[in-house]
Amino acid sequence: MRTGIAVLGGTFDPVHLGHLESARSIRDALSVNEVRMVPAFKPPHRNPPESSAEHRLAMLQVAVEGLPNIVVDDREIRREGRSYTVETLTSLRDEVGSEVAVYFVMGVDAFCTLDQWHEWRSIADLAHIVVLQRPGHEMKLSEKMAKWIEDRETEKLEELVNHPGGGVCFLELEQVAVSSTEIREALHRGEVPEGKLPGLVRAYIKCHDLYQRENSNAEC
Repeated sequence: MRTGIAVLGGTFDPVHLGHLESARSIRDALSVNEVRMVPAFKPPHRNPPESSAEHRLAMLQVAVEGLPNIVVDDREIRREGRSYTVETLTSLRDEVGSEVAVYFVMGVDAFCTLDQWHEWRSIADLAHIVVLQRPGHEMKLSEKMAKWIEDRETEKLEELVNHPGGGVCFLELEQVAVSSTEIREALHRGEVPEGKLPGLVRAYIKCHDLYQRENSNAEC
């Protein structure tokens, strides 16, 4: 029986097959009703996206078509301004209520800097934090972070199911070795990154002449 909601955020600039494979793996590992892919409007901790929020949202929407239990949540784009996770999760809590288990999914590198995020302690009050850990990757946590997770960490996902939030769990998933940065750089060079983008996303990029140094006068 599937219960709960997983939240997977990012710039998705552009969304690629690695993002989709992670979403499917998270859906199955957590047995959630939904994986909500949430594109950021203005990420606070990284450079601004190259493509507009409208294009990134549209690419994500075509990418998830036909994927069971995986949906696009555009609340950060509708909200505009800086995309603070605590505000996103607060908004989601208002929508789904206080009893539903919510899992905020993040990469291990981002987790190691969580104590630099806006109102970071409140994030685990609103949701469980699921950290995607790479095999053999050594985490470097601050003393403050290490102490903070002592009473929150669990090795068993099942222990989180009956609670709406508050836990921290590390999850090892096989991840596709592809990045949006590599894809953008390839497109800048006029190359077509084979096997890294969903077909409909590749067509959207070509149609709207995205990630090009010079206008190619593409037609949709």
